Amino acid sequence: MKLTETGAIADFIRDASVRLGISQERLKTVVKASQELSREELEVMTSLAEYARGGTSMSRRSALSRGIKSAIETFPKREEADEDPFAGIDDPMSPEEAATAVALAEAKSQINRQRILKGALSAAEAAKLIGRSRQTLERLRRDGRLLALREGNQWRYPPWQFEPDAPGGVLPGLEEVLRNLRLSPAGAAFWLLKPAERLEGAPPIELLRQHRPEPAIQLAWDHGWMP
Repeated sequence: MKLTETGAIADFIRDASVRLGISQERLKTVVKASQELSREELEVMTSLAEYARGGTSMSRRSALSRGIKSAIETFPKREEADEDPFAGIDDPMSPEEAATAVALAEAKSQINRQRILKGALSAAEAAKLIGRSRQTLERLRRDGRLLALREGNQWRYPPWQFEPDAPGGVLPGLEEVLRNLRLSPAGAAFWLLKPAERLEGAPPIELLRQHRPEPAIQLAWDHGWMP
């Protein structure tokens, strides 16, 4: 079904514009995108929205958007589809391309960070959850035995690393994994949540939850010593 100015879609756009306070032109663009873009293209739009919700400045968001727009404009047109798409893969990047690559990497990093922080606990909340003092929790963080990410002037603790009934209230094996990884807290959190081929597609954190930490510890060791 194509987007038209009449019928149910037009009625929906007019009603949603009033209720949401969004211009009809913007809503038309959103509906058109949902009809015509592929799943991967919609994921780009979703990533941009999450990047904006993460509190990134408008100047950085504008720079990222300009980079994506520039990449789209320089992408081969339909009549050039038969050309080798990797012909220039070894060519050095222009300053504009390098800036775009950096902006995209930063956007991805910020999105992943926001996902990790979603539902994260304050020090007081985490200490209450596992029945330990806040001072003990902070000491574990400083020693690299717990994960915490800075948000504003507070440390926030992802809840999935805790198991209140386990000794110390922390998932067995987590300390060894963190020691072996030798990554930043955000990098270690992302590694723990990312599905791993060597773990049959399971994220390492899932093996810790199942009290089967040895494969995850070994994988962390191998990762930590990668060149």
